Amino acid sequence: MSEPAKEADPKGSPEADAAKPRRGWLRRCALWLGVPLVVLALVGAVGLFSILGKPVSAPGWLRDEVSTRINSGLTGPQLRFGDVAFVLERDWVPRLVMRNLMISDARGERLAILSDVDGTVALRPLLRGEIRPATIRLSGATLRLRRSEDGNIGLALGDSPETVEDAPSLAGLIQEVDRFLLRPDFAALKRVEAENLTVQYEDARARRNWTVDGGRIELSRERKRLQLRGDFVLLGNRGYATTLEMNYSGQIGETAAEFGVSFDDMPARDMAGQTPALAFLDALDAPMSGALRASVMEDGRLGPLNATLQIGAGAVQPTEAARPIPFSRARTYLTFDPLTQTMQVSEAFVESKWVTARVEGKAFLIGLDEGWPTELWTQFRVSELSANPAALYAEPVSVEGATMDAKLRLDPFELTLGEMSFSDQGQRLILTGRAGAGPEGWSVALDGRMDGLTPERMLQLWPESVKAPTRNWIRDNVRGAKMSDIQLALRSSPKSRPDLFLGFDFEELETRFIKDVPVIKGAAGHGSLYDKRFVLSADRGHVTAAQGGKVDIAGTSFIVTDTSQQQAPAEVRLSTSSTVTAALSLLDSGPFRFLQKAGQPVTLADGRAEVQGLLNFRLKQKVAPGDVTYDIRATARDVRSETLVPGRVLASPRLAVTAKDGELSIAGDGRIGAVPASGAWSTRIGKDADGSSVLNGTVELSERFADEFNIGLPPGSISGNGQGDLTIRFRKGEPGKFALRSDLAGLGLSLPPLGWALSQSGRGALEVLGSLGSPPEINQLSLNAAGLQAEGSIGLRPDGGLERARFSRVRVGSWLDAPVDLIGRGGNAAPAVQVRGGMIDMRQTSLGGSGESGQSSGQTGPLSLSLDRLQISDGIALTNFQAELDMSKGADGRFSGQVNGGARVTGVVLPHQGRSAFRILSQDAGSVMKSAGLLKNARDGEMDLTLFPATAKGSYNGKLTVEQMRLKDAPALAALFNTLSVVGLLEQLGGEGIHFGQVEADFQLTPTQVILERGSAVGASMGISMDGFYDLGSGQMNMQGVFSPLYLVNAVGGLFTRKGEGLIGFNYELTGPASDPRVTVNPLSLLTPGMFRELFRRPPPKVQR
Repeated sequence: MSEPAKEADPKGSPEADAAKPRRGWLRRCALWLGVPLVVLALVGAVGLFSILGKPVSAPGWLRDEVSTRINSGLTGPQLRFGDVAFVLERDWVPRLVMRNLMISDARGERLAILSDVDGTVALRPLLRGEIRPATIRLSGATLRLRRSEDGNIGLALGDSPETVEDAPSLAGLIQEVDRFLLRPDFAALKRVEAENLTVQYEDARARRNWTVDGGRIELSRERKRLQLRGDFVLLGNRGYATTLEMNYSGQIGETAAEFGVSFDDMPARDMAGQTPALAFLDALDAPMSGALRASVMEDGRLGPLNATLQIGAGAVQPTEAARPIPFSRARTYLTFDPLTQTMQVSEAFVESKWVTARVEGKAFLIGLDEGWPTELWTQFRVSELSANPAALYAEPVSVEGATMDAKLRLDPFELTLGEMSFSDQGQRLILTGRAGAGPEGWSVALDGRMDGLTPERMLQLWPESVKAPTRNWIRDNVRGAKMSDIQLALRSSPKSRPDLFLGFDFEELETRFIKDVPVIKGAAGHGSLYDKRFVLSADRGHVTAAQGGKVDIAGTSFIVTDTSQQQAPAEVRLSTSSTVTAALSLLDSGPFRFLQKAGQPVTLADGRAEVQGLLNFRLKQKVAPGDVTYDIRATARDVRSETLVPGRVLASPRLAVTAKDGELSIAGDGRIGAVPASGAWSTRIGKDADGSSVLNGTVELSERFADEFNIGLPPGSISGNGQGDLTIRFRKGEPGKFALRSDLAGLGLSLPPLGWALSQSGRGALEVLGSLGSPPEINQLSLNAAGLQAEGSIGLRPDGGLERARFSRVRVGSWLDAPVDLIGRGGNAAPAVQVRGGMIDMRQTSLGGSGESGQSSGQTGPLSLSLDRLQISDGIALTNFQAELDMSKGADGRFSGQVNGGARVTGVVLPHQGRSAFRILSQDAGSVMKSAGLLKNARDGEMDLTLFPATAKGSYNGKLTVEQMRLKDAPALAALFNTLSVVGLLEQLGGEGIHFGQVEADFQLTPTQVILERGSAVGASMGISMDGFYDLGSGQMNMQGVFSPLYLVNAVGGLFTRKGEGLIGFNYELTGPASDPRVTVNPLSLLTPGMFRELFRRPPPKVQR
């Protein structure tokens, strides 16, 4: 095992022994050098005193040594300088002065050049050979402060793109400063001053750059307390300069710190990008002054930020395209808590020409997790609010207060109102919507609602110069109302004009839409203002007309079509229900005066009326009648009028009333008295109205029409129902002029005195012109139907009924062409008929019997005939025919006339089997025969001719008896005598004539011929029989018979032959023209006894009686 080690004796060690002579040497050197050093010290002291406060340039080796010493303590940047000087201050503080200092990076790339840097050096380190700055003062430096998009802060020197320090936040930057100051090289540093600084701030987050010249920064350090102050002046392209003052206070080595910034006339947008709390200021274009105070907590988080902001005149303009919203000034006091991301606004005040408001509340910043807010959710209370946009009011309009919940999106700028509630005179206005500023300008969508509003308050809120005509109309015409459920909407986009909508309900409205028109009362409904269109629509309400009672106006609307115009165009859309009188009274009020212009009373008709219509006019003080255009359509029900058709009651279940383009019309179906009718009455009501009117329509033509208008036709004269087109024209102060036209379809007519009738299936043409009055007048009547043509006029009795119908010409087929009068006889008596000239053709009819149109019917009055001509057959007529006939049971009476204008005859007419039979008498039968063209040279004799109606139309069965007639120069007999060579008779015929004691004939007279069934003429000298045919038109005859000479003797055989034939006679035939007949005689007949004579002649004619 080893031995214990002995304790070493320091005094006796060899090292100790060797040190003793060394320490002695040092003492001896010190003593040897001491005296000279003291001398040198005294000499140095004297030299130092001589250079106090004066710079002493360091020699090159010393400059290099200083540079080496300084750079050895730096990591990264390196310093190089052109000159180094020392200055010993009076207080014995050494100061180092470096000129043309160049700072370069580790690669030698220049970062910055400083013209002057000086500072004091700590003595103790200096005595140890260490250069430790105590103060630093520099001038002319250029600093570049950079903030990246993610919020990192970097510091660069000069123009270098590289930063010398980087920190993720302000707290990180403080830590970097602390680490810098805690380095041994800067342990003695107490103060740093910089002046004439150029600071370039590049903010990538705000996308803006700032450059500050002439800046000043002062950093002071007292133990661990660190304070920083600085001030800057920023000149830009604005008309004002921005000044900034900043301060910082903290403990070295601790993160917690306080800092603040005060500024004057800084653009709001410049400040908005520096702190999230003020990001909303980016929408403002205005100078701003104020102060910010904030802190950094120990954990590195930002503490609350307090801001006081005074904003000068400017505008809200989020984008270049957005139209600026100007304001005069604003201020706000706010506190932002980053921990809760909440901003408390103790006051925000804004004043402008448009609005002045004071608000308080809070806002929540949304999106800070990403480093920068994207939205602000706000809750504000408005304690003061007054508005006077564009100086529209004489005094600003104030409301009691408001609350607001809103969301503000920052990029793109958009303010969304969740709800903004205004309190005003006990009512609430709630607004929602949004307002955004895009690349093309503002877009606004705003909706609002309000519980209620009085018209008085509405006028207070409605500027006098905005849509003044509409406002003035409401001011002057709305006397009272309650407004509720008010709706507001505003839409605006950059490329279109704003759309404004205001809607509201109203009740208890009292107003008038035109001056001098009755007031609307108790109205309730809805109103709206959209764009330039203002509408009031009534769901209920009434107008009390001057006559007729209340008018219900439910459904009526008042519309201003363009509220931007002076004397704005307006329209009233009428929808009313009332009595007809009330509706007409309303149309006759104010500037309308429709009924007065038409010369009609408002009591024109009774009934109920429903009116729909449109009135157009312009809003002005005085609305003249010509200023109103109208299109009114009404439905009148259960109408009764004694005015529209004077003297008659017009009734209708439904009439349509229109007033348009200066015309008032009433149309529909109804009855005039008991007569169904349909028509339209119209009159002018414009400035050219003259009181005239016209009624156009259709009316039933029937027996009740004749009864209603008391025309005086006998019962049965009209059957069935027809229709006539009726026009009545009225002129003021004159009876109405009417015109009635009909095709008579469906109407049966009968005129027994004329033997004429129209069946219901027939057609014709009727035209009646006349005038209404008491009694009515029929000035012209024209009828063309079933062969009847009549033109004339009708006069009625004052008490109704026919007085006289005077027809200038009546044509019935081809049998009547004469002027005819119908003379009323009162009551239901059939009118008397007077035929005043003209012609009746008996070939086509029979007096008192049937004409070619059919059978007569009904009562018949007396018939007075004074004819120019009564045509019996083709060759026989009675001229100057006079007759007075009782037609009650058929034609019965006496007549007289001239045969073909010659011999006068008289006679009687009697009814016979529904027709008329005639007996014609004459004392000069020869003249009658001569006038009739039968025997030109017959004379003397008494004639008795009886005509009975035959079966065929226009045919008569006749019997002729002539006593004591003498015949002379009869061509037919002369030809017969000449043929028989009866010289004596021939001479007798040519002389005094042959005397016939008796002439008899049975015949049938047709319109074209005489059919002689049996004829005979006997005298002392001869007898002759005849039968056959005589054509009245051509004068052709076809007769046969027997000639018996010496009839006085020969007549002995007449017992066995026909009358006028003797025992001996000749059979003959007469054919050809009566003026020159061809005679054929059968000589063998002379040898044939009379009873066998029929063997040599044809049978006599047979007729249908």
